[in-house]
Amino acid sequence: MMKRSLLCGIWIWFVLAGGFGFLKAEEPGKPPPSSKFQVNFSERFRLEGWDNAVSLDKNAGDAAVYTRNRTSLSLRWLPLRDLELSVKSTNEFRNYLTPKGIKFKFHEVFIDQLYVKWTGVGRWPLTLTVGRQNITLGEGFVVMDGGPLDGSRSIYFNAVRADYRFNDNHGVTAFFCYQPETDVLLPVINNLDAPMIEQPEQGLGLYYTGTFAKSSMEAYAIRKDIKRTTKQPAASGINALGARVTLPVLSRLSITAEGAFQFGARGDAHLAALGGYFHWDYKFAESIPLLRMFTFGGIYLGGDDPATPKMEGWDPLFSRWPRWSEAYIYTLIKEHSVAYWSNLNSLYFSLLLDLTERMNLVLTWHRLGANERNFAAFPGGEGRTRGDLLIGRLDFKIDRYFSGHFLWEHFRPGNFYFEGAARYNWLRFELMYRI
Repeated sequence: MMKRSLLCGIWIWFVLAGGFGFLKAEEPGKPPPSSKFQVNFSERFRLEGWDNAVSLDKNAGDAAVYTRNRTSLSLRWLPLRDLELSVKSTNEFRNYLTPKGIKFKFHEVFIDQLYVKWTGVGRWPLTLTVGRQNITLGEGFVVMDGGPLDGSRSIYFNAVRADYRFNDNHGVTAFFCYQPETDVLLPVINNLDAPMIEQPEQGLGLYYTGTFAKSSMEAYAIRKDIKRTTKQPAASGINALGARVTLPVLSRLSITAEGAFQFGARGDAHLAALGGYFHWDYKFAESIPLLRMFTFGGIYLGGDDPATPKMEGWDPLFSRWPRWSEAYIYTLIKEHSVAYWSNLNSLYFSLLLDLTERMNLVLTWHRLGANERNFAAFPGGEGRTRGDLLIGRLDFKIDRYFSGHFLWEHFRPGNFYFEGAARYNWLRFELMYRI
């Protein structure tokens, strides 16, 4: 206990002395041109509260109110013009106000980023990145988060990534990643064996991006292997072939669509699943006050039909993150696991308003459904209507250092859930400080 307290004290001193001492003089994201070092610091404070979001049962007592405090300190070094070394350490802890019985934990100080990036390998238009890094491809439909069980404290992959540019308009990305159940690959201060994923996962992918006049296209092939463990003896091998396109329709109207087909094995079952989304985006003229963009979209993620020997349920691959909702990922826990987007469809509308130069508001309504019924104890209903999800998000920027948002989500369950399923509200306030 004393050792952990000492380590926690050293971390706090390091952040305060290092972060606020010599970092304060630097402008965020703009190091002096002659400097080979760039140091960045961020402190994120969140206050979150929700009721019934997991169980949809107002008598379950699973409401929660807590703060989330994430501290990150990073160093980027350019020893050569085409060589970059980057390291980032992060700590995030929660302090629960409700329920009262959850004890405070400082939690882990872990290495969030640690990679070497070499641009122009062999004088080719090739960039090689090796180590712990973030990887986001497209809109994050298939690749975004390597460790969904740790929440939003990190999204890293332990990976090797190669980016080759044929020219200014066409390129391809190849990657290999390995994600263990807990962070066993790099040192951790105050190690709590925090879970990152239910079973070890290994991924391999090829991702093409291209632009054609005002249009763009992406195409990919991804393989994910889920390894056996003593607690989870079922292994899986999932392949995904997909594409994403963005096309201008009118001067202010465009459509984006992405779809993928999955095949392989999910446990002992043969996998054959479809998933995709689309959204029409209309950008208002700048002369129109407040209104900036209107979006109409749809989502389809296949669900498993128990009457067939195949598995038709969509596997979210490496994209178990709050893609469409910060709150609904918790409602998915009892159905499968957190942020496991599957057996879901939606038609939605979204409106973006610019209230001021430093403040905007996004209002979204989802009509959520399920492609297949699920008669398990949870969700427990007999229909395919998941319900209505309302989202309001107010983003603001105070100055170049401080920004934040207010987020409200309200869910009204449909007949996909058991009779008497309760509505819930989910609230968040965030304040972010970056230098």
